[in-house]
Amino acid sequence: MPQPGLHGLFALGVLRLRPAPRGFALGLMAGALLPDLDTYPQGIAVVLGMDPARAEALFHRTLTHSLFFAIGVALALAGSARLRGDRAQMAFAGGWLLGSVGLHILPDLLAWFDGVGILWPLWSVNLWAGVALPHPVPNLLRAMNFYAFAAYLFALGKEARRRGMDRRGLISLRKEVKVQLGLGALFTPLALLLPTSQYNLLDGAAFLLWAYPRVLWITWRMRSVIEAMG
Repeated sequence: MPQPGLHGLFALGVLRLRPAPRGFALGLMAGALLPDLDTYPQGIAVVLGMDPARAEALFHRTLTHSLFFAIGVALALAGSARLRGDRAQMAFAGGWLLGSVGLHILPDLLAWFDGVGILWPLWSVNLWAGVALPHPVPNLLRAMNFYAFAAYLFALGKEARRRGMDRRGLISLRKEVKVQLGLGALFTPLALLLPTSQYNLLDGAAFLLWAYPRVLWITWRMRSVIEAMG
């Protein structure tokens, strides 16, 4: 299932295929990871009392998962880059478009049991509309977020070691991998035991307040490693 960490792994896999111009690698990673920022308005809506299923339908996989957003951001970046003569930013725009459309929106559309607002707010597509997942499968898929983050950070650390990243940074990265694995180990049994409504509150809090922002921060902190891969 395309958890955010898997989108990051897809991006690392693409970067291993061939060299790319400066700026492309960071754009690719941004496009792969950032569309799930729309989970924050979803989380705020749930805290304010909205039903979790309705909040997800209204906010998640909508604006930032749309082709309008992906192409609009790419065009804005490319236009600014052309005016400034900034080749790295132009490459970033290309990486962003490939990452957001090819490595995030498309996998969500094909392999996640939910609708994706590819032309939001005009049109949403759900290829799995006829599939009803029994409890506790939806909970377990959410618990997999933490394992996917751990796998992504482990792969990022492997690339950092190949490129001689400082020892202190690698120790910090290993600790973060263990934390993400620990969250997965904690939430897996909870996924089996709790009803979806209760589980989503706990899992969502851990995801939004720690797991996802930490992965974004670490990705930014290791941007030199990611650029070196490109």
